[in-house]
Amino acid sequence: MKVIVSTCDKYINCVEALKYTFDKNGGSDFDVTILGFKEPNFDYGNWKFFSMGTDVGPQNLSNDLWTFFKDFDDEIFLWLNDDIVLVDGIDIELLNEMKDMILNNKSIGRITATSATKNHYGNYPVYEVKDGYEYREVPQNAEYRLSLNSSIWRTSYFKKYCQQGAGNWVWETRSDALNDGYTILGTIGRYAIDFGHLFRFGNLHLSHNWYMSEYTNKTLSVEDKNKVENIINNNYNLLKK
Repeated sequence: MKVIVSTCDKYINCVEALKYTFDKNGGSDFDVTILGFKEPNFDYGNWKFFSMGTDVGPQNLSNDLWTFFKDFDDEIFLWLNDDIVLVDGIDIELLNEMKDMILNNKSIGRITATSATKNHYGNYPVYEVKDGYEYREVPQNAEYRLSLNSSIWRTSYFKKYCQQGAGNWVWETRSDALNDGYTILGTIGRYAIDFGHLFRFGNLHLSHNWYMSEYTNKTLSVEDKNKVENIINNNYNLLKK
């Protein structure tokens, strides 16, 4: 399963922190492609980079992404946010279970892979009970059915909305995703990816609790926290431009 990280000129060099924590937490062998505009200044190693052209702003999100996805034929992919750091090991077993679920059930459009479901999906109906955790289903009339929180997407479902056009702030809440008949899932009690947010609301200063998961309270080690702080500090002048 390929991994896609979408970013922009403002955040491109923050992806170095994501790569460091992703690789260290079990993701070093994943096939990862960065979708950006200007090529990153850091060594992205075995990750690939695809330029979507010129960054004209978040209002052009769908059009930018379509330059890549129009020729992307894999049945599913894992979407990762650019402004996160992993604070715990990737649950490969759970990620593979999610992958099998979406491949074997054509009605599933997306499965959220992160601990964010603890807060966002807590009151949603139970879809399937497992040993010590469960899947919850996003209602057909829920506002954020197209959330860009890190998820496994069915490519055809993603393309359906991508080619219709939408800006960054419109994508997640677009009304045409309501009652579309697709199943959207997330887990409660076990998470494939646990993360901290580097930034909030477009601010390029680190959030006060960026090294901590707000959903499980797990934190980066002191070593990793220092490493990420150095990455962000070294790139700060680049990020301000």
